[in-house]
Amino acid sequence: MSAALKSYVKSTAACLAFVGVSAASAVAGLTLVPQPGGLLLGVLAALGALIGGVLTLAGTLVMWRHRRAAFGKLDLFLELNRSREPAAIESARVLHRTRLRRRLARRFLGHDLIVGDLVEVRSWAEIRATLDERGCLEELPFMPEMLAMCGRRARVFRGMHRLFDYRKSRRMRHMRGAVLLAGAVCDGASHGGCEAACHTIWKAAWLRRVDPLHDGLNSKPPSRDPHSSENDTSLEFGTQPPRFVCQLTQLHSASEPVDNWSVINFWRPLIAGNVAPAAFLVAWLTHLFNELQHHRGGIGFPAFDSGARAGAQSGEVRFKSGDQVHVRSPAAIRATLNDRLIHRGMGFEPDMLKHCEGKYRVQAEISKLIDIVTGEMRIMKTPAYLLRDVHFSGERQLFNAQYEPLFWRAVWLREASPIPVAANDVN
Repeated sequence: MSAALKSYVKSTAACLAFVGVSAASAVAGLTLVPQPGGLLLGVLAALGALIGGVLTLAGTLVMWRHRRAAFGKLDLFLELNRSREPAAIESARVLHRTRLRRRLARRFLGHDLIVGDLVEVRSWAEIRATLDERGCLEELPFMPEMLAMCGRRARVFRGMHRLFDYRKSRRMRHMRGAVLLAGAVCDGASHGGCEAACHTIWKAAWLRRVDPLHDGLNSKPPSRDPHSSENDTSLEFGTQPPRFVCQLTQLHSASEPVDNWSVINFWRPLIAGNVAPAAFLVAWLTHLFNELQHHRGGIGFPAFDSGARAGAQSGEVRFKSGDQVHVRSPAAIRATLNDRLIHRGMGFEPDMLKHCEGKYRVQAEISKLIDIVTGEMRIMKTPAYLLRDVHFSGERQLFNAQYEPLFWRAVWLREASPIPVAANDVN
């Protein structure tokens, strides 16, 4: 049994024992202790039993997730949230949205757009009217890379209600009135060729919701005037070295702090549609168990096994777009990392453990990125790789909506073995 699993079993067993003691105390308080003290003891003990029961359920769930990973199965959260992936949203049939849900979205998200909605990006002239002299709306820049989307249609696939501020506070923040669109990715053409492949953020004021019952996806969208943005200096804001300004460098200015004790902050992911209800429940139970593990000094989920490590890999290979690769095992990857889980300046995120042993195709090699803290272009001494359909799930940050690509070093990957051809398939 691995060290992580031992820690999960120990905590779950302790929670189960606590349930038993609390239940016995509740019965004793209600039957043996004089009132009103007995009633108070019974209520408190029953509450303790309820809390212990929830944590026992959470621990059992975490052990199940750990077992699925050990058998190479897709992580449970990712499995349950497949319906919120861009490809699934683009191919899904249109769902009915209640008026109540849209009212809640307007009140608590700053717009009435919900995941799966079909929208049309407004013309450049309409968008320009919302921007200041720097090309920003509420401190969020409209970047030149976004012009190609003007007049086009896309599906909403994330409400930007929750994001992580890498630049200043290193805390979670909320951006009102903004969404991500399926397929709308920055190519970095106007920002020094940055290869981060971030999803562009769209203010609701730049979009128009389309009623699919009267105007479907197959109808011809209006075309954008290719010359309408010429000589507009607002689009030049932040596009020149040595310090670039983009939507990621402006996240702090364009957002506001999240009140972690706010009840509505708890419900925003479901209102926006960013997460499926079953995945929402799984993530929260896992979060509660991880909080317990943190306070008792146990091992959180997911985590590297602290046991034996595989030997470090040598002779890194270079991959090209379209190559099929296997993500190495957690033990093999851990052998490449220092005590801070960093390899040649790049950290291995715990969320990436969900993809270990998985088979994917390389999307692109990454060698230069904008540093979102300084705005300077950084050239990687060792390239990294993007894998198709592999993004940060946001679960560990309670549904971070940024849907960022994950960067992989070549040493964490290996070439996928070719699929053997059966003898009876050969003529």
